[in-house]
Amino acid sequence: MARKNGPFLIVMKIQDQFSSFAIFIARVYYEYMILDRIPRFKNSSFTDRAAAFAVGLLVLFILLLTATEALCFWIPNWWRNEYAKYDTPSNVRGEMSLDDAVHVTEDMLDYCVGRLDTLDNSEATIDGVKEPFFTNREKQHLYDCRVLFMKGMRARSISIILSAGLILYIYVHNRKKTPRVLARGYLISLACVLICTVVIAIASAINFTFVFTVFHKIFFNNDLWILYPDEDNLINIMQENVFSDAAMWIAGMWIAASTLLAAISLIVLRKSDGSAESEPNSSESEAVS
Repeated sequence: MARKNGPFLIVMKIQDQFSSFAIFIARVYYEYMILDRIPRFKNSSFTDRAAAFAVGLLVLFILLLTATEALCFWIPNWWRNEYAKYDTPSNVRGEMSLDDAVHVTEDMLDYCVGRLDTLDNSEATIDGVKEPFFTNREKQHLYDCRVLFMKGMRARSISIILSAGLILYIYVHNRKKTPRVLARGYLISLACVLICTVVIAIASAINFTFVFTVFHKIFFNNDLWILYPDEDNLINIMQENVFSDAAMWIAGMWIAASTLLAAISLIVLRKSDGSAESEPNSSESEAVS
């Protein structure tokens, strides 16, 4: 959807959240990602390391989609509170109640994930007249969004199955070393994702419109995502501030979950590092005896 107000601010807010997270991961990578710090990791095959890296990427993808779903459906009254905070109904063409704004938003989200078959019956009372809320152009665009959302949900399910299969593969080949292999693979994949995120964030800060347009051209094969405030109500209820808050919440939940897994991975690496260093001492003691 076309947006005119403050896209640069969204990018800067998300960059602020990612900065401290990126510093933490960089420190972990510097201290613990050198192969010599984990001698026994060298014994893992390339396929095991690649599988662990793939598991890390899949887990991060799963976390991102789950954070998006959590914002849309799991947090009670999130949309109502946002609309009340920014007085969203006053932004719509005509007079509209907060209840109706929340209602059409819930219909839109349910439609995008397949819980509703059509938006034809999604109505709101505007200027005292009850009428369909979404225009034909908006419904066509939301159909494209529905296809994208449904593919995303299927991709998440496939990712969960693939992750389980890869973890089983790693366990069969590594047994007790499995946690160490997975921990290192996750941290490397997280570092790669952060690098890509920083590059995209910098590009967005330089020219947000270009990045925003490229994103939509990649995922949509038409220009239906370009909406006009004077003609379309969807862009009026999805205000810049609401959009920004949603992005911040999703990023925050993803960062929280990713940081937790990074901390667990760090603990695993520290323990494996200590056990690896103690083994030569044990061998020397046996030799002396």
